[in-house]
Amino acid sequence: MIEAVKSRLIERLEKIVGNQFVSTNPADLYIYSYDLTPAEPHSPDIVVLPQSVEEVQAILKIANEEKIPVIPYIAGGNVGGLTIPLQGGITLDLKRMNRIIEVSETDMYALVEPGVTFGQMKAYLAKNHPTLKYTYAFSPQSTGIIANAIVQGLDNLSFRYGAASHWVTGLEVALATGELVRIGSCAASKTWQAIVPFPELDGLFLGWQGATGVITKMAVSLWPNPPYNEAVTFMAMDIEGAYEIFQSIIRTRIPDDLIGTSFALNKAGVAAYEHKKMCLYPAIHRLPDEPEFVITAELTGNTEKELNAKAEAIGEAVKARCKSYKYTGPETVPSTTAAFPLQALGVLSSGGGLNWVGTYGPMSRWLETVKRGCELQDKYDITRSCYTRIMNEGHFAGLRWMIPYDKGDPTLVERVKDLCAEQLDMVLETGFIPYKTPVWAVRRLEEKVSPDWLKLHRRVKAMLDPNSIMNPGRWGMPLK
Repeated sequence: MIEAVKSRLIERLEKIVGNQFVSTNPADLYIYSYDLTPAEPHSPDIVVLPQSVEEVQAILKIANEEKIPVIPYIAGGNVGGLTIPLQGGITLDLKRMNRIIEVSETDMYALVEPGVTFGQMKAYLAKNHPTLKYTYAFSPQSTGIIANAIVQGLDNLSFRYGAASHWVTGLEVALATGELVRIGSCAASKTWQAIVPFPELDGLFLGWQGATGVITKMAVSLWPNPPYNEAVTFMAMDIEGAYEIFQSIIRTRIPDDLIGTSFALNKAGVAAYEHKKMCLYPAIHRLPDEPEFVITAELTGNTEKELNAKAEAIGEAVKARCKSYKYTGPETVPSTTAAFPLQALGVLSSGGGLNWVGTYGPMSRWLETVKRGCELQDKYDITRSCYTRIMNEGHFAGLRWMIPYDKGDPTLVERVKDLCAEQLDMVLETGFIPYKTPVWAVRRLEEKVSPDWLKLHRRVKAMLDPNSIMNPGRWGMPLK
């Protein structure tokens, strides 16, 4: 950025938010230049921390006038390099906008600002609305609720309700021009209960990684919070058996959550719990008498009798379908929905890196995709680390191979990057589509989609962001 422009811009931004919330300090900028992934670091020119919608609008108007890139930011834990500023510009850190504005007990929604985290929401509901609950991501409690919905994340109610973007019931968005729009029932009333029956314009902003506007408010669905919960686990000796166990449980429509992980990943994770360095390379293999896959169904009930009946029904369904497969279970264990996520602990003890090819795709191709992805990990001598979550009662599945790694080991970094590149090509063959899509995967997807889809996609970006200031170089428009 030209120094004269930068100096003028800083002066104008300080008038909006105060000089203590504008920084060009290299130490501050460095924090925003990288994330857990091997993505190439890039620093912003300026970091700004607004606290109100009006401040966001004013910042966007200036940036649009000066044609300065703006990158919305909350916690930076997206595991996709999605907030690394590819062209410098302004990082718009929204964590000061952290109000839970409203919780409707009757309509069962919460209205929040971008800085509200999963941990904050959990504590707030437990104290003020204990009969309601929100979903929780498989990530640290500092993860932002709005960010998780924007990137279409998966959470501990995804078996019932799908991706986090499906639970959005209203939006307020500041456009690149500084204009402010509301989407859903809130556009015409004071309530935020649903997007329908309006045209579903939320799709102009969800999934776009901040490339079409800044979401300043979001309403999300809440659900009743049953008093009883537990988990039922099965251990399959092979991936084929795991697939059949999943299909058995899917057809019951009973769980709140249904997940599976490679047993070898659990073995590697033990090191982290023992305060040792967790390392997936060289590969840790399971022994012949150990399972290949661990499956967990999370259950809730309004009574203990209901909870027990659900666990029994799942056990009977698996037993009836999986007679020809080797597995153990069901074993009933305490619910793990509020546990500290394994991947976070692994990253803390492995050298600060985490990468994956995270995807959504059809259950009909799940078995093939899991086997081929794990075989690629074998090829690179990296521990099998598959994690899968069944979504929307089995209509599709979330699937990824989580790879904590040491960012200080350049040889291992290249090995991880090469593995992920091969896994991406493989999943695109089998119909799985990457989510939280890093820029290199966006470019590969653009080669796969139809030319007319790509034209429409770029027309939408150009319409909403005519000067291409919003997180440029990602969805909607490649870097020039």
